[in-house]
Amino acid sequence: MEQYEIIKVILRLLPIFSIFIVFILVRNLKWYYRYMIAVLLGWIIVFGSVVLFWDYSFNYAPTQEIQHQVAMKDGAPIAFSSLFGWIYAFILIFIFDMIYKVYLYLVKKYDGRGNE
Repeated sequence: MEQYEIIKVILRLLPIFSIFIVFILVRNLKWYYRYMIAVLLGWIIVFGSVVLFWDYSFNYAPTQEIQHQVAMKDGAPIAFSSLFGWIYAFILIFIFDMIYKVYLYLVKKYDGRGNE
């Protein structure tokens, strides 16, 4: 893989890692504050990363042909992320929250030492 493709993969994974960091920061708040803050910040993160991805894909394309292919895209990912990016953030926060609850349950059940 060349540097162009590696950076594109990193930009695609950026929302997942960023929303996970937001989840870690707000995990001790009440559930409604946690979800509200995480979804709002996640919406901004998802939209920003999609815009950054397409901007990078166009401006740093290795060839004119790839740049032309990116320029011919219809812009649907940017429009979709601006309207529905909060759903992506909500689903990720929900998954992180459920994994955290299972972790807390297992720690409580085995009380940290492997004993029941």
